[in-house]
This record gives sequence, C-alpha cells and structure tokens, in this order.
Amino acid sequence: MFFNRFTVSILSSDTKTEALLSRVPQPEDSVFDIKTYSRPEDIGAAPSSGSAVIADCIRFPDLQRDIFNAAAAADSYIVLIVPADNIPDEELLERTSDIWVMPSDADGEYCERCERLIRTGFKRLMDNMKSRADSRRTEICLNTAIDSIPDLVWFKDSRGAHLNVNNAFCKAVEKTKSQIYKKGHYYIWDIPKSEYDQGDYVCLESEDIVMEARKTCLFDEKVKTKAGMCQFKTYKSPLIDSDGNIFGTCGIARDVTDIQNTNNELDVVLESMPYAVIVADRHNSVISTNSKFSSYFPEEDSIIGKDFNVWKEKALSGHRVNADGCVEITKAAKDGEKTLVFIEQPVIDIFDKNIGTVNIFRDITLERSFERQTLRNANTDFMTGLNNRRSLFSYLETVKSVPQLSLITIDLDNFKSVNDSFGHPMGDEALIRTSAMLKKCFPDDFIARLGGDEFLVVISEKRSESELESITQNLLDTLCGFYKSRKEFENMSASAGVSYAVIESGEHDIEKLMVNSDSALYCAKNLGKATFRVYGKAVREGIKPH
Repeated sequence: MFFNRFTVSILSSDTKTEALLSRVPQPEDSVFDIKTYSRPEDIGAAPSSGSAVIADCIRFPDLQRDIFNAAAAADSYIVLIVPADNIPDEELLERTSDIWVMPSDADGEYCERCERLIRTGFKRLMDNMKSRADSRRTEICLNTAIDSIPDLVWFKDSRGAHLNVNNAFCKAVEKTKSQIYKKGHYYIWDIPKSEYDQGDYVCLESEDIVMEARKTCLFDEKVKTKAGMCQFKTYKSPLIDSDGNIFGTCGIARDVTDIQNTNNELDVVLESMPYAVIVADRHNSVISTNSKFSSYFPEEDSIIGKDFNVWKEKALSGHRVNADGCVEITKAAKDGEKTLVFIEQPVIDIFDKNIGTVNIFRDITLERSFERQTLRNANTDFMTGLNNRRSLFSYLETVKSVPQLSLITIDLDNFKSVNDSFGHPMGDEALIRTSAMLKKCFPDDFIARLGGDEFLVVISEKRSESELESITQNLLDTLCGFYKSRKEFENMSASAGVSYAVIESGEHDIEKLMVNSDSALYCAKNLGKATFRVYGKAVREGIKPH
C-alpha cells in the first residue's frame, strides 16, 4: 500500500543468518535492510518502530538483556532464535514478537529444516512489519483527513461509545480526544439524560435507524452545545465488517445553524417586502414565496415544488408591455382591481452560474392611478371636466385620416351679462351646466372647451349635412330651453358653426376645418344669434363671416 523501508538487525557471531534472510523475497513496495552485528552495543541507538532485532540465541547465547529491553521499549519487533531445549523465561517471552524454535539438535549449523523454519518465520515477520506500518500510516492518513475536515466527524462502536473523532468535533464539545475516547453521548455533550428525553433531540435514535437500515441516512439534528443550540445536517453510515456484521457507525455533521439563521433572516426580509416574491431554483422549481404573494394569488394553495415557468405562463397570460419594457398584468383582488408589474431577476453564484431566479410582482395600482389622474389633469378642463385644447389637438391627430370629419363650434350668447349681473360663480355654473348638456347631446363624440364660453364638438363618423343640421339644432334648442328655465340665464342663448369635409384618401386639413367652423359660427352670430350655420351652405347663400 505504502512504500516502506525497514531495518533488520541480526545479533549473531556470523553472517550466515543474514545470508539466509537476504534470499527471502521481500513484500511489494518494501525494502528490508538486513545487517549482522556481533555485539549488541554495535546496533547503536534504540531501534525504531520500523525495525526489528533478531537475536540468534544459538550462536549468541549471551544476549545482553539491556539491549533487548531497549529494543522492546522502542516498539521494535524482537525475534529470538532459540533451541527447543532452551526456551527463555516468561518475562523475556512477553517482550518478544516471535520465537523461531529450532530443533534441539541444532548445534550451530542450520539444517534444511532449520532454514525452512527461519525463512518462514522471516516472511511472517516481514508481512507483520509491513502490515503494521501500513496500518499506522493508514491511521495517520485517516486522522489527518478527518482533522482537515471542518465538519464534525466521529466513529462509534455498536454501543454508542466514541472510538475516534476529529479536531472539529473536539472543538464543538470542548473536550480532548482522550477525554472523548470510549465515552457516550450524554458525557460528551454534557446533556443529562432527563433533559435529552424532554428535548427535541434525535441523535441517539438516529444511530439505531442507521444500523437497522444498513445504509447511509441523512438527519436534521438539534444539539445543545456550550455555545447554545445548534442545528446539524448529519450523514450517518453503518460500519459493516467482512462478515456482514455491524460493529458501529460513523457520522459527518455540518453545522448549519448560521445558514438556518440566514435563511430565517431572509424569510423575515421576504415577509417584510411590500411586493409579492416567488423564488425558483436552477431547475425552475419554486422553493419559496412570501405572504404578499398569497394575498395577490390566493388561488394558489401551494406552489412550492411546482414548475415556475408553467405557472408564470399562466399568470402572465393577457399581459401588456409598458413604456419601460416591463410586463404588466391586471389582477382582481378583494379591494378592487390591481395592476402588477412583473420583474424577473437571475441569481448568480460566485462562479457566474445561474442558480435560480427571484421574481417580483410589484403593485403599481396607485402609480397608474396617479398617472391617469395626471394625464386627465393635463388633458381636461378643470372646471367643466371636458377635454381642453391640448387634448383636442392630440385627438385631431388621431382622426385626421377618417373619411369624414365634422366640427361644430359653439359659443354662448350674452354670457358676459351673467358674470356682470350675478357674479362669476353663477357664470361658472352656466358653463358647467352647458358642458353637461353637451355630453348628453353628443355622448359618443369628442367635446372640448376651447376657452371662455366657447366649445367644440368633433364628429369622426359619417354624417350627412342634414344630419349635422339636425343634431346642431337639437343642441341649441336643448341649451336655450335650459337657459330659459333659470332666471339668471334667461337672456342667454347659443350659436354654432359647422364645417365638415369628406376625403377618399390622405389627411384632412385640420386647420382649414377649424377656420371654416369658426367662420360659420360668426355667420350665425351676424344673423342675430341663437342659430347656427354650416360653412358650405353659408357660402352658397352668400353670407359672409364677420
């Protein structure tokens, strides 16, 4: 497994044993340096754990116990070659790793049987040395690896006693590895059993679940530490030997307390936002919404886990794109119709990968209401509620290509006398009531107040000259009838001028139409007021405008 270099020191009066051992094939990835010493003191310092001392007690019967003891204290392999009739005492045997017992008749010259025993013993020694060295290095690798992991790592036996833990575990429980070794859950986490039984803990129960399931399981576990309660994401696996028997468990726990707290904080932020928020992951699966979302989309019982794109397509059906290029939808709500603008923002990780989206529905109902009100104010005569001159010219641009366009200009007769006799408030009332009757007479047409007591009606549909005369006369009769009903307005009347034009293609000359309508109005005024004239007919009759 690992490359190993070992030292084998032979205490003997000759090098025959060395020559014999040198011919034994060495294990793979291993080198055994074999050397013979005639005196124990020549071996030098105490051998290391990667060495062995073979004492030939047949050729070297006067083995110095102090050198032997030094080698044994260093955890070095000690091997004795002894005759069958001269086995060392029990104290010495306890310190040896192996004894190669030679036949009693071995007199210093190894027979074939002796050589076979020595070769077999040496091969066993090499395998043991390599196995122990590999085992120790594997243990070092394991401990180094788990100590390099920032998560908590532990190994337990089947009874729940901790056999090995990493530094992160020690830091979490504020105990050393020696203090933790073979200790159970209650001692390590300083939790009395009575408190554990009453708390929301699942640590010990999960061990039984893992061993029963015989597979890796994931748990959400709460543990009380000296720093307070912690939330862990814990992977636990059974330890199964080659015979299929479970001899313990191992676990890795990640402290997600800060992450959970962050998630809680994010939930608070989402809940405090005045927008409907829906969060989707990289697979377009909905993972979170806030309560504002539920208030705007109450028909969604539970959208968590659903395909966001499918839901979005349905939710945005019938949408419109505003001037800013944003998607707007109209949504019915308990407190009235709402206008929502949809904004989709990608979530990018540190590797510039798209890992999801944050989607917002912002309520712009009030904004749109203000915009409409502002637009109305900009295009509406404040007092009468009719369109103003600005709105009139904008509208005329939209209808200048219709086949027939007709204008009726209305001017109130003797209006100044109302202001002079009854004051401006009464004059304002006359204008307001006149506007109301204009709306009643022309419900589907465009009506504007040009200023003062002058008004204009735009008719964009086809009307014959006789129809125009009829509806204009009806308007004047309606106005005069109302004026006569009020003492303050009894001297008032109204005059009107009508102009119209028919085209097959192109655009109407708006300015000419307005001038002609104004000219026809003054023709009516010159005829004594309370009447109207159509521009074309007035010209044919030889009536000249004032």
